[in-house]
Amino acid sequence: MVDQSLSARKEAILLAVIVEYIRTAAPVGSQHVLESAELSLSPASVRSQMANLEKEGYLTQPHVSAGRIPSIRGYRYFVDRLLRFDPVELAQIEHDVTDFLQSAKGALEDVLERSLTFLSQQTNYTAVMTTWTQSTESYKALQTVCLGPEALLVIVVGSKGSVERTTIRPGVIVDDELATELGRRFTAALAGRDMAEPIDVLTLADSVLGVAPDGSGPDAQISSQTGSDLRSLVHEVATAVGELRVRADVGLRVRELSKTAAALEQLDQVAKVLETLEHDVHVVDLIRSLIATGSMVSIGDEGGLEALNECSLVVAPCEIDGELVGSIGLIGPTRMDYSRALAAVEALSAQVAHAVR
Repeated sequence: MVDQSLSARKEAILLAVIVEYIRTAAPVGSQHVLESAELSLSPASVRSQMANLEKEGYLTQPHVSAGRIPSIRGYRYFVDRLLRFDPVELAQIEHDVTDFLQSAKGALEDVLERSLTFLSQQTNYTAVMTTWTQSTESYKALQTVCLGPEALLVIVVGSKGSVERTTIRPGVIVDDELATELGRRFTAALAGRDMAEPIDVLTLADSVLGVAPDGSGPDAQISSQTGSDLRSLVHEVATAVGELRVRADVGLRVRELSKTAAALEQLDQVAKVLETLEHDVHVVDLIRSLIATGSMVSIGDEGGLEALNECSLVVAPCEIDGELVGSIGLIGPTRMDYSRALAAVEALSAQVAHAVR
């Protein structure tokens, strides 16, 4: 956060410089500021104010006689105090996000993966995603789908949106009615249980078959099919469930690295950024730190990662049923369009839970 307030005049000048530099990537001169800020000042007064902003650390001058560009401190002041959202653009982004998520329903990781491409297309920056497990996931449902007379698709759905699946061939004739009833019974037996706990296959099979703990007979038949074939089928499904596990933390994923590379001027800086995004776990730590502190933006060297000193990171948390499961965001140059980046990331993170099933 910024530590002091600038005068209205200095704020107008700083805003004019940042908006123009974001648009053109070229140092901004006093004449442009005078015209765009609509200040009742002489050119000499504008130059004096820009010089003062430079002394105070909000602007820098890359070359003698060149115009000014924003510093990290200047960008931070802009993001915290001066940033405004265009209501028309904001409404369009929210509309686009809603349309996208209506067609992207699925498992959490599938939704987030597709969201990477959407974010990058919306903003022309590199999209980033992290997923992690804060607490253990529990079973939400199990479905069994008949793929043929002797093939069965087993689908396990977790409480935070994970979906695991496998196909088994139990050597027993299976029809749609039997598959549906198996799914119902397995769901009743598993719902709410910790997915990290080992499955006792025999106990689970007995529960599904309706066998009481004392070994007494079933409470009801699953289908007209009885005997060893049915027990074999249930045992096969229970074994498959025991082998399926919620996916572990997948760390950082990125999409469209070339867009960040294209925005950076120095090749050695590009190489460092690409290497960091592809391999450095500290990026994940930075994102988690931002989420934990409730911040959405890290600008330049604020994140403590030298390779990203010329970049900014915009992130927002992703929650399922009130529980944090990861984040989605953007990496771009420090002169990124913060209003569009923030609007897209925030709108997507706010709605992503509705797309997870």
